[in-house]
Amino acid sequence: MPRRRLRRPPNRLALHASARDVFLCGIVSIVAFLLQSSLIVRAAQVMAFAILATYAGKRIRWGYFVMIVSSITLFNLLTPLGRVLLEVGPLTVTTGALEQGVLKGLAIAGLVFISLFAVRPDLKLPGSFGGLIARVFYYFEIVLESRQRIRATALVSSIDDALVEIYPGDNGIDSGEPGADGTDAGERTARFATTTDTLGAIVLILVATANTALAIVF
Repeated sequence: MPRRRLRRPPNRLALHASARDVFLCGIVSIVAFLLQSSLIVRAAQVMAFAILATYAGKRIRWGYFVMIVSSITLFNLLTPLGRVLLEVGPLTVTTGALEQGVLKGLAIAGLVFISLFAVRPDLKLPGSFGGLIARVFYYFEIVLESRQRIRATALVSSIDDALVEIYPGDNGIDSGEPGADGTDAGERTARFATTTDTLGAIVLILVATANTALAIVF
């Protein structure tokens, strides 16, 4: 018996902003985010990007991202840096290594959250290479959202199963087959705005301006 597909939450951001403008906002946010060196500010940015991703209809798997941040932080502790906080057997916890590890982990989580709200199936970048980049970003988003479990022991096959589950047709996104939300690709993208209205412009300008200002100030 085929599994019942869960309906994806609506992309509220897509109702007010075009795919191109959202993508440009995402690019500006990425640059400003990576320039951020304050741990507290970066953590706040990650939470804000997660809220934006949720507003854009994405489901956040918090356990997965907590595991990523924790793993990166733990591996970074293997290179002591700065004042010693704690010694646990052979492991020496230092302030510099701890802070840098958390910063790196938050960077990965933040970049994923930005891609989740900034990339849509109707995104069209100029040229063949631009189209390829847009498709790669979108498939990355689909894999992250898939109900299939990505297994390290069978990485390629589990990713392939995830993509087949969502796009069972031979032509991928344009197959017309039902997607993860029970609608076909044409029906999903038909509801997306092709131009940015006033509300969408306000949201995107606030996001881009706030992240840029934070990068300059902190």
